[in-house]
Amino acid sequence: MIAELVRVIERLNLSTDRGISGGGFPEIVALLALVFGGSFLLFAWKHHEYYLGVTGFLVGGWIGLMLKGHVAPTGGAAPFLYLGVCAVAGAFVAVQFRQLVGILLGGFTTAVLGAVLFPSVFRPGEHGLVSASAAFLMGGGLGAMFPKFFFVFNSSLIGAIFVTYGVSTGLLSALGAISPQARVMVHLLVFVPALLFGVLYQMVTSQRDEPAVVPVVVQAAPPVAR
Repeated sequence: MIAELVRVIERLNLSTDRGISGGGFPEIVALLALVFGGSFLLFAWKHHEYYLGVTGFLVGGWIGLMLKGHVAPTGGAAPFLYLGVCAVAGAFVAVQFRQLVGILLGGFTTAVLGAVLFPSVFRPGEHGLVSASAAFLMGGGLGAMFPKFFFVFNSSLIGAIFVTYGVSTGLLSALGAISPQARVMVHLLVFVPALLFGVLYQMVTSQRDEPAVVPVVVQAAPPVAR
């Protein structure tokens, strides 16, 4: 039975149409990516506890697989044990310690953007390590002060990536063989508007959903007549 299950998983190839679901399997994956990415773009902050838990679950599982690779790469406990324990722990930390999540998101976002915009400053080596550490500390401070913005930005980034995958998969399969420059242009034309829409939409709707703060006026008691 295990051998049969392994063969079924091996046939599950997302890059071709020879999957267990028939010839339309890539289109099914693209549709799921659109639904998943659209939910991140529209509802991530409105249901932030759920999405924080999902994000922490995914990141925790990834960390668990990294720990498995470093601690016991050739044996020991099963990989799903590391993955399950770390995924549940990541979901708990993400929901209960939101300020910490804001610090981590701010630090990683600033470090990644710095490495993309200024690659010469973040080259591997002692100089690059100092630059990455400084960017992470600066971004972590901003994330502690503005955790909502970094959560909205990163959730919109995740949603834009999934939407770009879904749309570009449908378009590129319909267009056929095109140049790499045209492929990059298709990706950018989908990714950038989706990212901007997600950030602006969530920031505006979250302010609308927040309860209005009504000032409390304390009136002084009238003087007592003697």
